[in-house]
Amino acid sequence: MILWLLTINLASCGGREEVDLLILNASVYTVDGDKPWAQALAIRDGLIVAVGASDALIRDYEGEQLDLQGQMVLPGFHDSHSHLVYGGLELMRCDLSAESEVDGLLQKIADCDQSLATGEWLIGGGWDLSLFESTNPSKALLDDINPSRRMFIRGADGHSAWVSSAALEHAGIEAETPNPSDGVIERDAFAEPQGVLRESAMLLVEKVLPAVTVEDRLKAARLGVALAHSMGITSVIDAATTESDAKAFDALDADQALNLRLVLAMSLIAPFFDQAPLASVKVSERYSDQNVRRASAKIFIDGVLEGETAALLSPYLGGNHGHGMLITPADSLTEQVVALDAAGVQLMFHAIGDAGVRMALDALESAREVNEIQDLRHHISHLQLVDPKDQPRFKALGVTANFQALWAFPDDYIMNINLPAVGMDRVQAMYPIGSLHRAGARIVGGSDWSVSSMNPLLAIETALTRRDPTGVRPEALNAAEAVSLAEMIEAYTINGAYLAHREDQTGRLKPGYKADLVVLATNLFDLTPSEIGEVPIVMTFFEGQKVYPK
Repeated sequence: MILWLLTINLASCGGREEVDLLILNASVYTVDGDKPWAQALAIRDGLIVAVGASDALIRDYEGEQLDLQGQMVLPGFHDSHSHLVYGGLELMRCDLSAESEVDGLLQKIADCDQSLATGEWLIGGGWDLSLFESTNPSKALLDDINPSRRMFIRGADGHSAWVSSAALEHAGIEAETPNPSDGVIERDAFAEPQGVLRESAMLLVEKVLPAVTVEDRLKAARLGVALAHSMGITSVIDAATTESDAKAFDALDADQALNLRLVLAMSLIAPFFDQAPLASVKVSERYSDQNVRRASAKIFIDGVLEGETAALLSPYLGGNHGHGMLITPADSLTEQVVALDAAGVQLMFHAIGDAGVRMALDALESAREVNEIQDLRHHISHLQLVDPKDQPRFKALGVTANFQALWAFPDDYIMNINLPAVGMDRVQAMYPIGSLHRAGARIVGGSDWSVSSMNPLLAIETALTRRDPTGVRPEALNAAEAVSLAEMIEAYTINGAYLAHREDQTGRLKPGYKADLVVLATNLFDLTPSEIGEVPIVMTFFEGQKVYPK
């Protein structure tokens, strides 16, 4: 009897467990401190069941095998700041993001104009503000293409719009039209609207644009999700989400066509997005296992440096010598932040200028002093300028630093627009990723797509080099603010998972975690930093299913 039982036990040990997929012969970087490197993964029912050496997993498991022949495997990337529907809509319209010269830009607009019927609006986006003096292209350039065409074209920064005379006339904008409280109508020497609208002034035209249909939003969401998959992204915080956008994501998820983990930061205080009601934020979803969670809210603090609407502690050096713009007065903002924090809402702030960053931190500090501390994980995006005195406050207040690292090099925006406006000392202090990391802040990475490329590898490279990943500009933007490859991988994996309240499910490759992963053609640790942005994305998996390429 004892011999029979021993035989049975040995037979059981010798049998192999069934799994759905064995990934073998890979350079697996697990982002798990106890076991950072492995060769193989076993996946079953959307979860990782084993991590280890290839021969060991072949011995213990059987299933479909994928031999990666040394290619790199990472946890799926987390983009902690993107705009999937907004960016998808831009791809469907007159997309100017690829145009780097004025002549090419105007020709593209002319081509778009030719494709439209008489009376249709030309709606587009992505034009590079640095192509024009003072970032102000004239309405006359659009009028020369078609004087009767109503045109509304958002800038690449998302905070400016270029409009034609016909659009201005249709919206009733003229010399006597006052600036809205948190926006600017750029004017010529005779006070006539020049053709550029900043911040909430864009709404003066947007409110008369043709409505975006449900079908348009669904198509845009599909385009955004597909692009994310092609970049190795399996989790996104969608910033400034409207109620209509949220319904599009819900529809995709219900149709099992999402294959992405989403936290929706609903646009509660967002002057140039459709305002979402407080009821659209569902704090109960924070720890649910559903793919779409509405547990967060977006708050805009200020504008952008290129429009001199970012809020600064010291004044701009340009024409108006002002301090920029605050979307909401400090007292009102603090009151709202305290109330939202008490209600359990995770807050995501847009803050570009050092005064804007301080205002967000001050409001969060007030909330901490008044409210019972909850595990909400508030975060501030962009952080182009952060006063050194405020850098330790991120750790002290538990605030995550959400950087768009692809902006951290001396491009035309910084050198041709920001430099005259703020001076070299402040330019060299921009995007203090290294300083905040050394001060103990948790760093996450986001693209702000469609403002810039969604590709995490380009952002990672830029964070390491502080140089233009295209090589056009050789100089660095304060190389002392560079961080390491391991730190940036954490920013795009486990730190992003933490921000989404999913660090116990995603962001690492270890048993029990979701099988969300990306396959890269080359091990990033074998490359020089300047080569990282060129590495191809080979495959993306969501819960063990390949979603890219399809």
